[in-house]
Amino acid sequence: MKVLGFITWRRTRSTILTISTKALAMGNQLDMPIRLTQEEHQMQFEAVLEAEALKLTAGERAAFAQILLASLDEDADVEETWAVETERRIADIESGAAQGIPIADALAQVRAALK
Repeated sequence: MKVLGFITWRRTRSTILTISTKALAMGNQLDMPIRLTQEEHQMQFEAVLEAEALKLTAGERAAFAQILLASLDEDADVEETWAVETERRIADIESGAAQGIPIADALAQVRAALK
């Protein structure tokens, strides 16, 4: 992790596993006179998970948030799209289908367009 040191990251990961284990245990130990629907069980699990997560220090919550955000697929899709586009542009230059221009010329064109 860039923001947090490795030790902090390991501690946060351990805390997250503990939270998940506690939440599962609490969900399994519910002594309810009526059977919960799957949706009610999920809501209760999420409430326990949130309550446990809020017990973390600010740094641990930040690390947890980073882990959760990194788990989203959107970034992977964007990175893959850019990787494909970069390879296409390199291939165009290497094949002669496109030509590069010196950076000084490119900056001059941008400056002129902004005026």
